[in-house]
Amino acid sequence: MTTPPFALQTRVLIDRYRACMLGDLPTLVLLVAQAPFIGWLCALVWGSVETDTPSLYFVLSLSAVWFGCINACREIVKERAIVERERLLGLSLPAYVVSRYAVLAGLGLIQVIALLVAVEWSIALRGPLLLQLIALWGASLCGTGLGLLVSAISSSQERAVGAVPLLILPQILFSEFAIPAESFSNAVSMIEKLMPARWCYEAFVELASVETAWGSVALSGVVLFGMMILLAAAAAAALLPRREFV
Repeated sequence: MTTPPFALQTRVLIDRYRACMLGDLPTLVLLVAQAPFIGWLCALVWGSVETDTPSLYFVLSLSAVWFGCINACREIVKERAIVERERLLGLSLPAYVVSRYAVLAGLGLIQVIALLVAVEWSIALRGPLLLQLIALWGASLCGTGLGLLVSAISSSQERAVGAVPLLILPQILFSEFAIPAESFSNAVSMIEKLMPARWCYEAFVELASVETAWGSVALSGVVLFGMMILLAAAAAAALLPRREFV
């Protein structure tokens, strides 16, 4: 039996996954609705100071990572039996992961747009809005990668969802909002650089500054999208063994 090419498998898997997602409208609406709700809460809090602050940038960055994680954390483990069966028939694991990423990337983009619109409605963020959107989307894509990786190594949907706080908490602990950056040890400084929220936050800070360091903004974008690719590869690799780790 001839195995369908990668591009064909990816297209078919995307169509199937999109149809499944649209078929569960209550869950989809809930996922989308959390974005403007969080944006409204941010506008409510920072509206009292009537300006954006670094803490707002960090909350937005963290929210984008959260969106990606919570969107993706169940999407592989709930289909584990199907994946195992179709893999025997020639399913390409990279095509499978790419199909999930493609659909979830669209969902993440809708979420970060809704988040930014809700915040911008009350607070005029400093900096180019389009570049801020791209930074948030990059953080969301990294969160998607983290969620897919956890989903690939989890034995149940409940365990996958339960692991999400363990993905989000380090984004806070290993940041300058936990302790001042000048107090970081070498180990903390290295781990901080592995946090997607850190790079999104840095992009926001630079974009809001009077003299933007465009090299730093570009580096943040490259790192975020590089992390996305590495996490996608890790999720596909995690589907190869049959062992369950979580």
